[in-house]
Amino acid sequence: MTGMTAKTKAKRSPQKATQKRAEETRERLLDAATELFAALGVSARTIETHAGVQRGLIAYHFDTKEALWREMADRLFADLRERLSLTADIVRDLAPEERQKAFITSFVRYSADAPMLNRMMAQEGKAPSWRLDYLYDTHLRYIRDEVSRIIGREIDVHSYYVMTGAGAFVFTVEHVCEKIFGVNPREESFVDEHARIVARLLESLQRETDES
Repeated sequence: MTGMTAKTKAKRSPQKATQKRAEETRERLLDAATELFAALGVSARTIETHAGVQRGLIAYHFDTKEALWREMADRLFADLRERLSLTADIVRDLAPEERQKAFITSFVRYSADAPMLNRMMAQEGKAPSWRLDYLYDTHLRYIRDEVSRIIGREIDVHSYYVMTGAGAFVFTVEHVCEKIFGVNPREESFVDEHARIVARLLESLQRETDES
């Protein structure tokens, strides 16, 4: 029995190693695609080179560059969906005004942690395309509705873009911020202060909207 177990382990070990290498290759390709898909016209070979893998592995692991793009986008939005779910649990019992403030703080911190999603959206939002249609049908519609549910009111277009623009743009162009102001916007103290400022800005906008 012991001998059979040892033989079984010996047979399974190469299979597990191969599976692990395949998973690592997929992750490297997804990481490379996340960085490079913000540029128009990036080739499959460019992504493979950036990932440090052999030519043809995008086709092997994903079939097409388009399928790789979809999985890359899904992975980015999965992180945002998870953050929204956690935030919803945290703010559930708060008063409406405190709920929005807590949500904005969470969103700004997420944007600092994951600037690649907003970089991708800045690129994909420039023109109509099947990719933008996919993002709306699969993720953006859900995100809009989930934000409304979390803050306890239907978010309007101005509030939405104040939140995503003021809340995320500085992290999207973090190196520009460093050049102009000598500040790393992803430092914790900056992120916290930026979250407070954006929350106050949205509170002011909401009061003005309610009064008009």
